[in-house]
Amino acid sequence: MLFREILDIPCGIRFMLESLNLQSSYSRNLLLHSPMMAVKGDIERTYSILSSCYSRLYSNGGANTSSSLAALKHRLMGLRDITGTLERLQRGVVLDDLDLFEIKYTAILAGYIRDAVYNMKLEGVDIPDLGKVISVLDPDGMLIESFYVYDSYSKELGRIRADIRGLQALSDPTAITQDRLLELLEKERLLERDIRENLSAILKNHTTEIKAAMDAMGYLDLLLAKCLQIKTMGLCIPVISGDSTTQYRGMFHPYVVHLYEKENATGGHKKIFQPVDIKFGIESLSIIGANMGGKSVVLKMTALNQLLFQFGFGVAARSAVIDIKEEIRLCIGDDQDLHSGLSSFAGEVKAIDNVIRRINVGKKMLALIDEPARTTNPIEGTALVTALLDILRGKNLSLLLTTHYNISGDFFRRLRVRGLVSGKMDYTLVETTEGEIPQEAINVARSLGVDELWLTKAEQILKT
Repeated sequence: MLFREILDIPCGIRFMLESLNLQSSYSRNLLLHSPMMAVKGDIERTYSILSSCYSRLYSNGGANTSSSLAALKHRLMGLRDITGTLERLQRGVVLDDLDLFEIKYTAILAGYIRDAVYNMKLEGVDIPDLGKVISVLDPDGMLIESFYVYDSYSKELGRIRADIRGLQALSDPTAITQDRLLELLEKERLLERDIRENLSAILKNHTTEIKAAMDAMGYLDLLLAKCLQIKTMGLCIPVISGDSTTQYRGMFHPYVVHLYEKENATGGHKKIFQPVDIKFGIESLSIIGANMGGKSVVLKMTALNQLLFQFGFGVAARSAVIDIKEEIRLCIGDDQDLHSGLSSFAGEVKAIDNVIRRINVGKKMLALIDEPARTTNPIEGTALVTALLDILRGKNLSLLLTTHYNISGDFFRRLRVRGLVSGKMDYTLVETTEGEIPQEAINVARSLGVDELWLTKAEQILKT
């Protein structure tokens, strides 16, 4: 699964992408086409580099590196995608001056950034030395980023250009000198063509290292952006689980926090996001609680953090120990498909059926399902949810499922949102027992200022 394929998962991953302070569109494209990591060694290396880089940049407030970091980011703004130029070069196309300029510019940029990485002692970023490429395109050693077919490439070219300048300086050229000028200009054109052809042949042998340098600079841009995101959002570096257990302490949702901060900036009642602790393994876990209890947000946070973990980002929690999964599935919200004519219920059950099919072929999965069968009658809904939990037991699956139904059985764990405490919602998750279904809808409605006659009448009906 590529990063671009997860952007429509409604958990907040797109917000995390847009919040990255990337300097180059090439870096963004590199991320979009990066695969989800599922090998422990890859994830360990990724977080080792990220942790080292973060420590180097932001220890002691980053005072020792702030100016160097600003200069490095400014350089990275110049990273361009010249993949098309390199592909033409590999096919044997003779490059023009613009193409050669792009390669020269990239090679010089790589040199500057390579030196900066070395001086800042940033580990894990290996930018190839493109000195040979620079020497080919900058024969005079001026390190000027523009490209020109220099006289240094050919003594004959230098002589011809000198003669051309002499003839062009004549105040009253004759027909003979005009003919001579045209002859010299044609010779200059042919020599320049031969030089470009020779340069292209030489550079063809360096396309792999040029592309590697581009990717390394893009990776560096991503690395710096992830470190800044960790700092500004208060994310953590996760630990890889050693026993298939995932545990978050102080888990939060960056997008919800962002929305609260925007609202708080306008004044009025201050909103504070309450972080959540949760722990689960290879098991089924049912989360119950009143509406507005944050159950759906728990699923979104868990899905988001699993994705962040397996794409090498900081994780939205005070601390996190996370198990590696092969697939992450989030079934949440209204799955009505207007294009195919499917109802909400049909779209929902098809999505859940796909989870079952993937589990049955042996995929190690994290599945997060929000109130399955909620759009059908409670009797059938309870039966469907009970059956779902039953058939998924014993699978290589971490299942988090929210529901309002009273599900019987001892083959899954239950957590409950603590709910209203002294008139305020407490989103803490606590272990609960079979048959303990929250009955807080009326209290929640009352806290919202809903018509009291309606609520009183409902309470009377409940007592009968």
